[in-house]
Amino acid sequence: MTRSLRARIGTELVAAGCDGWCWAHPVGEEAAGVGVGADSQTSISSMYKVHLLAAFCLAVDRGLLNPLDAVTLSADDGPVGTPGVGLFADPVTMSLRDLVRQMVVLSDSIAARVLQRRLPPGLVGEVVSLANLEDTTIVAPGTTESELPALPEDGSAASEAIRLLVSYPRVRQDPAAYRSVSTPRQLCRLLDWIWTGPDLTGVSRAFARTVLGQQVWGHRIPSGFPAGGVRFHGKTGTIGPVRGEVSVVAVDEEAPIVVTVITRSARSGPNLAAADAAIGRIARLLVNELRMSR
Repeated sequence: MTRSLRARIGTELVAAGCDGWCWAHPVGEEAAGVGVGADSQTSISSMYKVHLLAAFCLAVDRGLLNPLDAVTLSADDGPVGTPGVGLFADPVTMSLRDLVRQMVVLSDSIAARVLQRRLPPGLVGEVVSLANLEDTTIVAPGTTESELPALPEDGSAASEAIRLLVSYPRVRQDPAAYRSVSTPRQLCRLLDWIWTGPDLTGVSRAFARTVLGQQVWGHRIPSGFPAGGVRFHGKTGTIGPVRGEVSVVAVDEEAPIVVTVITRSARSGPNLAAADAAIGRIARLLVNELRMSR
């Protein structure tokens, strides 16, 4: 990675009032990647739902779940007031596969919680193992305080972000989002495994790609790219000052590139447009660097 690229990424973060960590590599070619703080373990907020998506696909492939089974859920099943079912007044019934779609496309935390309860025990951990995500921990619903992962002691900015979120009042309502951790490199590795790994069937890989391509949020990584000629398959994550996205970016007639950008803002708030835009610009810098080197 060139000094110039590192400096430009730093300039984007400073201008947005953030620090941050990022990584990108061509799908199937992790060794050719570039990034800053790529191995910093930090909170991943709703990006943990990609791990659940992968576990669902694995369960379906093994005949452990029927994607057409109906499931009923309501706001009482999870954090009330969160996007999706958390805003509904009445229960709703849908298939398991559409529950997964709801979880990813709208980042529905209640859908995620219901899915986690349906997944066979240990399957999320198996995804972590199969994809070689050794610095990743995905917290399950109902996890007790004593079972939560230990807080890091290295004093880095990424570790401080984890420690900061532990003090948030909603952490006990949604420990999966507040306490699940990974690194930018390993978030990219997970999508790469979904795209190219031998452990999922072609049908499941296609389903995962389709769902990730239907995400409604375009204010982060997609915002840094032209309106046409580029497709995105990703998942955002937001908690307090932490904002991020992991996405496969596919420029027409070119090999796809997987990219993760995570930022920590100097302040918290529901609308930090400068941080969101910086994520898109940094992703564009990383993707362009890899495109020009090919």
